[in-house]
Amino acid sequence: MSEQKNDLDDLRREIDEIDDRLQDLLILRTDVVQRIAAFKRGAGGGAMRPEREANILRRLIGRHRGPFPAVVVGRIWREIIAALTHTQAPFAVALHSLHRPLDHFDLARNHFGASRIDIYDTPGQALRAIAEGAGQVVGVLPLPAGDDEVWWPLLAATDAARPRIVARLPFARDAQAPVEGVVVAPFEPGASGDDAAYLIIVTGDGTEISRGRLTDRLAAAGLIGQCIDSRQRGGDVLHLFEIDGALEDHDPRLKTLLANHGEEILQAIVAGGYARPIEVRHY
Repeated sequence: MSEQKNDLDDLRREIDEIDDRLQDLLILRTDVVQRIAAFKRGAGGGAMRPEREANILRRLIGRHRGPFPAVVVGRIWREIIAALTHTQAPFAVALHSLHRPLDHFDLARNHFGASRIDIYDTPGQALRAIAEGAGQVVGVLPLPAGDDEVWWPLLAATDAARPRIVARLPFARDAQAPVEGVVVAPFEPGASGDDAAYLIIVTGDGTEISRGRLTDRLAAAGLIGQCIDSRQRGGDVLHLFEIDGALEDHDPRLKTLLANHGEEILQAIVAGGYARPIEVRHY
């Protein structure tokens, strides 16, 4: 019995030593992040980089092994990433969800950790908070064209600092994820290497053009995707497309699309994009 207790004490000491090394590495990682933050301030870069965060999680979950759940690895690193982003530039989260607010609150909390979460009654209020937040507010809203209320037409603006979709949640997902959502922020998302984009196509109310025909027009310009929703806005019709790959405001394919089909397509507005989420096991 005494020998077994000694063995158990040795194993517990080993765990304590591992915990100390983990904490030391976390302190070291924080120091490196602070140096990166100083470099970004000099170069004018932002603290939040959703594409970089996605690639960190892809790499770590891809190399994971053993019985410890991969989805928990993702949650641990999301907490680390969010906390260290706060050390560079504090931010708050503007949350709106009409029908499943508790589920979307959990979605925001799991992604942004201990960040302050402010709940807004309407998507317009949340987007206004993001636009007026001077880069210190990001949003979490339900998936565009999902089962929740329709809010994506509010992204059909053209000013450079407008809110855009920059991530899709949850990123490391399993079969138990109850809802999906998106992160909205006042900057363009970067390319992670495996991405999708949201594109709003505006047609005139009197223009008779089907979704299939619009899809063909986009494909001819090199924009491969599908229309996932269409909504009337005044005298125009807005069509939300999900496009394969990353897409920027000045993508030459958009210029080609408008040049070739300007009589049918009034505007092509990039509403953002996201790194494609990854599927992981829970237990």
